[in-house]
Amino acid sequence: MSEHPTPAEMEAFVRGDLPRRVFLRAARHLLRCSDCKVLLAPHYAHLLPSEIVETPPERSQVYDDILDRVFAVARAAKRQVHRDAARRRRVAALLARGGGLDTLLAQHNLPLRGLGVLQALLDHSWAIRHQNPQEMVKLARYAVTVATELDHRQCNPREHADWQARAWGELGNAHRAADKLEDADLAFGFAFDYLAQGTGDLRLKAKLYELHASYFGTRRQFTLAFAALDVVYHTYQELGESHLAGRALLVKAVYSFYEGSTELALQLNAEGLEKIDKQREADLFLMSVHNRILFVLDRGDYRAARKELFRYQLELGSAGGRAYAVRLLWLRARISAGLKEWDTAEKTFLQVKEAWEELGMPLAAALASLELALISMQQGHYTEAEPLVLESAEVFLNLRLQREALGAVMVLRDTFKMKLGTLEHLEDVVTFLRRWHLDPNTKFVPRE
Repeated sequence: MSEHPTPAEMEAFVRGDLPRRVFLRAARHLLRCSDCKVLLAPHYAHLLPSEIVETPPERSQVYDDILDRVFAVARAAKRQVHRDAARRRRVAALLARGGGLDTLLAQHNLPLRGLGVLQALLDHSWAIRHQNPQEMVKLARYAVTVATELDHRQCNPREHADWQARAWGELGNAHRAADKLEDADLAFGFAFDYLAQGTGDLRLKAKLYELHASYFGTRRQFTLAFAALDVVYHTYQELGESHLAGRALLVKAVYSFYEGSTELALQLNAEGLEKIDKQREADLFLMSVHNRILFVLDRGDYRAARKELFRYQLELGSAGGRAYAVRLLWLRARISAGLKEWDTAEKTFLQVKEAWEELGMPLAAALASLELALISMQQGHYTEAEPLVLESAEVFLNLRLQREALGAVMVLRDTFKMKLGTLEHLEDVVTFLRRWHLDPNTKFVPRE
């Protein structure tokens, strides 16, 4: 802090309302600045023994006594910061080894309290959101307990409210990911209550609104999701965070697609891609390019989709894991089928089906089989399509899908069993299952 603290910052320093890092920077400045010492000293006169006040020594000695006490607090805070950072690293390393929270609690003699532990729990909960939603919930729930029990010496009441808002927000998101939407609703209620009591931190506000938008999206309350994402976008713009603002646009593009507004989804996706830093969040860039091609495919513009795939093929081909490579192969197969390149489409969908089976993803493999059946029906080969439909239907039914998908698949299976299956019906079900695979809340609407 090269400039002097503003009057407002000086007042906040005295009240103890400055965030901890800002407090430490202010304290370091005050150690060096005699002018600021003079302004600050009267606020701390109550810390001095009464005999000093009644019989004051030299003025400079009074200030030195006062500031010694203030800076002792600052030094203690700095030591606590280092202790928290060390605990955060240790807990993060233990969680990364595997075994989850239960193992951590049972096998390691480590006090799970304080800001460092809280941050490690929240970090790991977020990191495993795609792999283990149940463990994500456990970690976030424990983080709420740690946040509630934070020592008042580590943060002032408003900062304490911020940390509780953050923990409850992450718990709400964890419940959403685990499909416990009523629990998510309750957790988000606590999060926003604490947010209102906090410091007014804009980054925290944007984070909570972003998580809440995901909750609204899961409930298909898209108007509310869009409103929350608009707040997120403008807040990050205000903070000068172009990348994070772009991410909000990309999420909004996905929800626009789910809502059926493909053109708006393409527009938002393009705007978001221009704003994000693909080096900062490579997975986000890959997802967005994949979605762009998917949106173009959805409107039936197969040549444009191929151009988009060709445009990004070097970047797409050198990133992502095996599952991502299979999704790209699926896009290529759909483009070939759309352009009636039947042999290429059939060979590629076979590769996709085998790859999903190797990866242990039977639902995706069954959908690839239905795509193969659709290619056969489009060429008038009913006898080749029938066993593929029946085989895929059994997989879907054995996986006990939700009612919407279950009903669509059962009707499809029975019509093909009775030799009554039609190309139009199969097209409707495959189109629905493609969207359902992305958004499990999609509704099946057959053509009239």
